[in-house]
Amino acid sequence: MLHDVVFLDRDGFAESVLIKELPFPHRWTLYDYTSPEQMVERLAGATIAITSGVPITVQQLEQLPSLQMISLAMTGTDVVDLDYCHQRGIQVSNVPGYGTHAVAEHALAMIFSLLRNVDRYHQLLMQVRSGQRAWNSTYFDYPIRDIRAKVLGIIGHGPIAQRLAELATRLEMEVYFHDREGHYQGERYLSLEQLLRRSDVVSINCPLTPQTRHLIGRQQLAWMKTDAVLVNTSRGAVINEPDLIHALQTGQIGGAALDVITHEPISLDEPLLHLAASHNLILNPHIAWSSAEATQALMDRALDNVTAFVSRT
Repeated sequence: MLHDVVFLDRDGFAESVLIKELPFPHRWTLYDYTSPEQMVERLAGATIAITSGVPITVQQLEQLPSLQMISLAMTGTDVVDLDYCHQRGIQVSNVPGYGTHAVAEHALAMIFSLLRNVDRYHQLLMQVRSGQRAWNSTYFDYPIRDIRAKVLGIIGHGPIAQRLAELATRLEMEVYFHDREGHYQGERYLSLEQLLRRSDVVSINCPLTPQTRHLIGRQQLAWMKTDAVLVNTSRGAVINEPDLIHALQTGQIGGAALDVITHEPISLDEPLLHLAASHNLILNPHIAWSSAEATQALMDRALDNVTAFVSRT
């Protein structure tokens, strides 16, 4: 059988990521990006679709009778309706765990940025260079805090959370977890309130589910220390963002670093984007997963899933 394989959004990967040849008879079509309006036309007749984030809705799938398989070049599966695909017999594959090291290291980099204020001092010197700030022999504009001996509270218990804990422990941080399901017990596992009250740094490393949506809101932010910082490399909607904005504006917490927000990609009218210019807030455009090594592994495994599907059919 000659498979018609369509890659919907090559722009989801850097140009440096290589796409290996599929080892079976096929016709290959690649698009930089596919809008919802283009979806049905581009997948008409396709047997296999590859997407790195473009959603495929039930309404679109109903118009694609030839589709047999969707390879998600991502960890999450929320861009397709799994129940409908199961009913239709459409195989859906994803790539769990590919970015464990990348995301954990990015979370750690954000912790360093918040506590050491490296970027802010760089910007300060750029202001001195341009004449916006007076030259001084010493600057104490932003606090610099040691990482060692700080308490890191991790919300989550998956591979990324475990890797972050391992790295933090090597830096002599004191690490605790909040396990939402209560499957794990022991002195390192705390209730959410205990963890938030005790931690100097809180890192969110849990999936977005109905139970975790807005898990961190006004009450939870009030439990945190006034100099504590919040890091999110998980999903934006785990945090109630208006409540976070209020906490940052009023000095209720010391700062935040977000690789993810509720509405992505980030828009120019995003309130958090404007807040970042004047408060202790670091924003990244959902890039924690995208190290060169992790993205190549992601692409390879997404294509391996396609090959495995064809070999079984």
